[in-house]
Amino acid sequence: MARKVGVFHPGTQHSWQTALAFQESGQLGWYATSVFYDPARWPYRIERWVPRGLADQLHREFARRQSPALRAENVRQFGFWEWLETGARRAGAARLEAWANRRGNASFGEQVIRLIEREPVDLLWGYNTSSVEVFRWAKKRGITCVLDQTVGHYAALNRVMLSAQARNPEFFLQSYEPYPPAVIAQQNEELALADVVTVGCDYCARTLIENGCPAEKIRIIGYGFDDNLFPDQRPTRPPLGNRPVRFLFVGAINPRKGVATLLPAFERLPEDRATLTLVGNLEIPRTTFERYRSRVNHVGSVSRSEVVKYFLNADCFVFPSLFEGSAIVLYEAIAAGLGIIQSIYAGEGARRGQNGEVLADVTVDRLHAALEAVIARPDRLTGWQEESWRMRGQCTWRTYREHVVALII
Repeated sequence: MARKVGVFHPGTQHSWQTALAFQESGQLGWYATSVFYDPARWPYRIERWVPRGLADQLHREFARRQSPALRAENVRQFGFWEWLETGARRAGAARLEAWANRRGNASFGEQVIRLIEREPVDLLWGYNTSSVEVFRWAKKRGITCVLDQTVGHYAALNRVMLSAQARNPEFFLQSYEPYPPAVIAQQNEELALADVVTVGCDYCARTLIENGCPAEKIRIIGYGFDDNLFPDQRPTRPPLGNRPVRFLFVGAINPRKGVATLLPAFERLPEDRATLTLVGNLEIPRTTFERYRSRVNHVGSVSRSEVVKYFLNADCFVFPSLFEGSAIVLYEAIAAGLGIIQSIYAGEGARRGQNGEVLADVTVDRLHAALEAVIARPDRLTGWQEESWRMRGQCTWRTYREHVVALII
């Protein structure tokens, strides 16, 4: 008899895909979250009461928390803390965001426990920072616990970010606040309580192992792109060689994502040979960004469906991130048939150099050399694009879902 699975996440990340995997296999007991678009529920029904223009803006925001493939009867929605956290993040209130995250996750955990008591399941699939209370309760009752670790170990992140701040303080809006010992202890307890820990890439796994997580309980399951958003037909791009190479970066524009390396490296390129589009929230001081504004096209945060056009209009994706769990944007770059230049810390995008270049040494000089080589060798970039298009079938969320189900059979 198939085991019933409960999936829980206070926000979203890729939890919709995990829940959908078990819905498709007939094993999903329920999916618990605090943000899932339902026009009949609060706060989504506020769309009905406000002026048309504001209603349209709210709908675009709410629709980002929508997954039509998940059946509404499988979703259990409670809590409001995620909305407070989102608002604080948009306002740049980092401390309020962190407090809302901690308080919201604890409250969410309590409600998930009550849900399990009402609707028992055999296996729980939870996510880092929001699973410790649930796992404590579940382990005493013999329920199998899987932890989906979406980011590397916080102790490793602290080291990376403090080093980055020492090198490039002008790119930080405020001093980096290391994760305190209590938060790291909670992360370690989640890892210890879990029967299985899933991660998105080898780098994320290594940070856990280096900080005490047994290697034998870790499973690497690569993420994917949404094949409902990206077209099946390969995009037609103007020939390279007689025009600027169009580079693209998608993600929060902040030090962790490597912008302190990207912007100075790109600035060294000839203006008539390359363009750079940045899609995402600006999270560095404006005085710092102004030094590079004339060289880049900055687009703010857009919905997942809207971002597709930027991928399709680019030639090469560049992502020199300093620390990731596994960046989904790399899979989206593959979906659009792009060449990729990335750091070794970003995830599984440029695989073994076949469809791009992976930088182990993320410095301005090294990244500039990689960008310059792309401009000098357009035939090489064309080869990368062809290889990305060839491998895109292995990089969908459908493949991810198959691996998730196979893990617990």
